[in-house]
Amino acid sequence: MKEIIDLLPVLLVAILMNIIAGTYFNICSENIDFSWKKLTSGIVKAVIASGMFLGTAYCFEKTDLSSIGITPSFVMSSAISLYVGKALISLSKILGIDIKTK
Repeated sequence: MKEIIDLLPVLLVAILMNIIAGTYFNICSENIDFSWKKLTSGIVKAVIASGMFLGTAYCFEKTDLSSIGITPSFVMSSAISLYVGKALISLSKILGIDIKTK
């Protein structure tokens, strides 16, 4: 459980980076009007997704599935990687760097 708690601030920073970069790109680069509804929807989505990652990490910790390579740290690192990756994609768009994504 300590692993999960120790990684919570990192996950929060990753989520905030994604939200800020996406908001900036949409408003400044794409000239999309700011929408509280869209921002709130994105925050709710991030809370739900991170809650699912946290719950999964907790379940794997309590059932000790480390024998198959899944640890709470792995699950939390996956969540952090997801949000940092999304933030980097937005940052590349802000800087005008073309990155192919699916």
